[in-house]
Amino acid sequence: MPDDTAQPIHGPHDKFFKETFGRPEVAREFFQTYLAPRLVEAIDWQTLKLEPTSFVDERLAGTSSDLLYSVLLRREPVLLYCLFEHQSTVDRDMPFRLLVYMVRIWEHWQKQAQPGEKPPCIVPIVLHQGGEPWTVSTRFFDWLAMPTGLQSELTRFQPDFEHALVDLSRMPLEQIGGELVLRLGLTLMKAAREDRLEAWLERFGPTLGELLSRPDRVGIFRALMRYALHVDAKMPSTVEEFVARVQDQTVKSDVMSIAEQLIERGERQGEQRGEQRGLAKGALLGRIQMCQEMLSLPLSSEVELRAKDLPELQALLRELEARLRQRMK
Repeated sequence: MPDDTAQPIHGPHDKFFKETFGRPEVAREFFQTYLAPRLVEAIDWQTLKLEPTSFVDERLAGTSSDLLYSVLLRREPVLLYCLFEHQSTVDRDMPFRLLVYMVRIWEHWQKQAQPGEKPPCIVPIVLHQGGEPWTVSTRFFDWLAMPTGLQSELTRFQPDFEHALVDLSRMPLEQIGGELVLRLGLTLMKAAREDRLEAWLERFGPTLGELLSRPDRVGIFRALMRYALHVDAKMPSTVEEFVARVQDQTVKSDVMSIAEQLIERGERQGEQRGEQRGLAKGALLGRIQMCQEMLSLPLSSEVELRAKDLPELQALLRELEARLRQRMK
């Protein structure tokens, strides 16, 4: 499938999801862990392929991300569609949204299909990072208002399907399954939502070095650390404490290199150090732009921000951080 429908990356959650689950080896492990065993056994996993397309509404791009994979199941094409939800509340219209996205996928497929070729089946799976447990039925039929006593007569006229669900809010951190990379990614997502990143680093920090022992996993290591540092303002000091206990010099230098890059860009520790130095303008700019990015707002230019005086910048930052805290509740 062409990438003409691909959408830009919105914020650190979207970026981390696509950096991690956009890797076929991680996606394969995810699907094999959380899909029905009979499906897993029937799929030819050697044919798994990422389709660089996105079907999420632009207005929801700040709280949702998606990835589409194609695969062969008993020699027939099947599409595995993963929707990542990181908004704070459960979307009660999820069955309808998924139906819309599935129709878009089929429409996209039809544009390049051969005459008479049947469309592939779609297996939708929702990865929920929200702050509250998922309470909405995973069956589309339950979304509909059904007149009493006429269900059997009306059922055959309605679309009906279910979606798979991975609800991180209901999974204890210690019981999240999968091989090393998948487990680190999912537990980090959960810890980020629950403000438990220090505990995550304490528990899984010693295993991070295993990623650096393989050149093909260094990128995953950096994505994990970048995400952790990006979503929690307290992480830089925690990382420094962690690094002080690390014996492996490669791990030590890699973690600190990422932390220093973020600090220089003002995305994390710049604001903290700015406070200590009287909240200098330069330390505020990156923090303001980062908050705007996480809220899916238009980014203010550096010229525009530098034109404001210090009290204006401080007020703007307080407003943005208040909105960000509200979203993450």
